[in-house]
Amino acid sequence: MTKNQETIAGLGVRSILHINEKGGKFGGTEEYIISLAQLLMPMGTTSHLLYDGVHGTMPTVPEKSEISHTFIPGLGNRDGDAEVPDRVLDAVREINPDLVYVHNIFDGRVIQALNQPDRKYLILWYIHDHFPTCLTELRARRNQADIVCYQPLSQACLDNIAAGDCVKRHAQRNFADGDLKARISLLKSLGGVDAIVVVSEFMKEILIANLPDISEKTYVLPRQVRPSNKRIQRSTAAVPAIAWAGRITWEKGLHLAIEALCYLQVKEKIVFKIAGVVENESYWSDCLKLVYQVESKNPWRSIQYLGHLSYEEVDRLYGEADIVVVPSIWGEPLGAVAAEALRNGAAVVASAVGGIDTWVIPGKTGILVKPNDAAALSEAIALLLDDRELRSNLANAGRELINSKFTGEEHLKALAEVIQNCR
Repeated sequence: MTKNQETIAGLGVRSILHINEKGGKFGGTEEYIISLAQLLMPMGTTSHLLYDGVHGTMPTVPEKSEISHTFIPGLGNRDGDAEVPDRVLDAVREINPDLVYVHNIFDGRVIQALNQPDRKYLILWYIHDHFPTCLTELRARRNQADIVCYQPLSQACLDNIAAGDCVKRHAQRNFADGDLKARISLLKSLGGVDAIVVVSEFMKEILIANLPDISEKTYVLPRQVRPSNKRIQRSTAAVPAIAWAGRITWEKGLHLAIEALCYLQVKEKIVFKIAGVVENESYWSDCLKLVYQVESKNPWRSIQYLGHLSYEEVDRLYGEADIVVVPSIWGEPLGAVAAEALRNGAAVVASAVGGIDTWVIPGKTGILVKPNDAAALSEAIALLLDDRELRSNLANAGRELINSKFTGEEHLKALAEVIQNCR
């Protein structure tokens, strides 16, 4: 047992109950829950999960133990379910945890039910995304000088959505007064927890702008980056490779990366590899048209779509890439793609939005460019292609940053400090 683990074990947290809309290993939140369970298991701390929306069991963690899981119907209902708070409270009482760790929920009444006057468990809420503070969940404005929206949740949000100014996470969803009231209720329920955990200084700024009273109990925790066993030796003679990975949807900016290839004046073959799930078929169709234009005008450009990759395959993609581009055009809470690329030894060019600067420190661990600007993205790519030493220095510094500050050990240490402050 390490010193950090002994510190957490000494806090008396022998059982943690996670509450999340989903179970399984499907996204960043689910990956985090499993990773934390793996870190805590050697200390004798058991992990449980209340979830909805995904059938099946949680993946097995070391020593053939599983995160115990309880299905709570309605927990994943984005419009709320009046019976869910009592179902959650009944399950919490039966499991009797020392810590209730809330993740993605959609109804403030769940927190109200948990905040019993005689409770003996702590309540931490990990805010992973913008759902509590943004109706469209993206904090992105179309055709604005500053594409990231910092506006607190209010009636103005409904007005901006109606005017078509806001980018929607779910394009077909419409919003009314009832949606705003429910979201504000969820946001205010943050006052009923012992501590709030966020993934970046950007997220903390957004939350406190919406709810100033929670400032003193809001903590930025160093999120552990998924470890990689890949150690790929890049060949200096290989064709330069650029990679993009993520959800294939407008806010992730794939079209900007493709457009940037048009601006490149490099007269040599370049391979551009795309990986991810197509979330918006219409958008993907537009991207494919751009691909055709690029390859027609620039025969030395080769663009490949690899489909949806496993974690291991993504690690190999980053490990083989000279440059990974993260051209997001929304309020990225953290931008984990950039961290995983750095972890695998690639140089990173990313948009200066949201929490991406947690990992990409300009001139030190990567390059940040103006968002929604394909020409600026192209200039940064050209700089790195032309300067192999700079590319190597940024990649090495980025890997060192991830390996030193964003490990499981560092996360446990910070989490222990939060729990101690709550005590």
